[in-house]
Amino acid sequence: MGLINYNGEILPDDSPIFTINRAIQYGDGLFETLRNHNGEILFFQDHFDRLIEGMRALKINVPVHFTLPFFHKQFLDLAYRDGMASNARLRIGVFRSGKGIYTPESHSAEFYLQIIPLNKGFEWEDRRCELGVYSQIPKNYSSISFFKSANALPYVMAAIFKDDHNFDDCILLNSFGKIADAISSNIFWLERKRIFSVPMADGGVAGVMSKNLIAILKHHRFFVEEKSITPHDLAKADEVFLTNVIWGIKPVTRFHDTEFSTLQAKEIFNLLKEILK
Repeated sequence: MGLINYNGEILPDDSPIFTINRAIQYGDGLFETLRNHNGEILFFQDHFDRLIEGMRALKINVPVHFTLPFFHKQFLDLAYRDGMASNARLRIGVFRSGKGIYTPESHSAEFYLQIIPLNKGFEWEDRRCELGVYSQIPKNYSSISFFKSANALPYVMAAIFKDDHNFDDCILLNSFGKIADAISSNIFWLERKRIFSVPMADGGVAGVMSKNLIAILKHHRFFVEEKSITPHDLAKADEVFLTNVIWGIKPVTRFHDTEFSTLQAKEIFNLLKEILK
């Protein structure tokens, strides 16, 4: 059994308090998944900024004490009791407090933190990654599509579809048939050494790793551009890879009947790893 930090109090992670909150009842909240990499929380400011922007989009009041130093201290307090591995998955969850049915009785915020140890740092995964397409629940752009909502059913259902059809990951589409994102990552592809990514306007989450990788690539004078794309056109790419903050870059090896090279993706991964070491 692990521990959680719930509003500053350290509790068992199976505490019944989580059965009665609005995040459980209505999905009325949001979360951030962070990476502790070699003892440092990667891109903490970007995660914090997205969290606060998401709270404002949901009209959850942002307490004056919700600051980056505050959450850093809360993680340290939890780590002191539960242990903080040099490589770990971190989670900040925020939800609207109080009762009410669909109409809330309060707009105050509550939070919880978790630390889940990881066995390794960023490592290149030279193994099969076949993409499927999940189109049953459209992932459209809206005022709440850019952050990670507590209601993650489109991604849950896509993950079930992935397992049912023996894929390694799945892309989600918007109502126009354009790619939004993947189950837990953003999508990049290469065409004649030019690098492309999906615009946030197509409905995907505004990924923190995606944002920082684009900045790194542009700094090193790579051609990087946002562009909408359909699954049909993605299959014509030279290479495809996925990004998130937990594993960095994951190369896609197969989509539809197309087998992809991973050579350039590995070069980009090595650049990222060198910068983050």
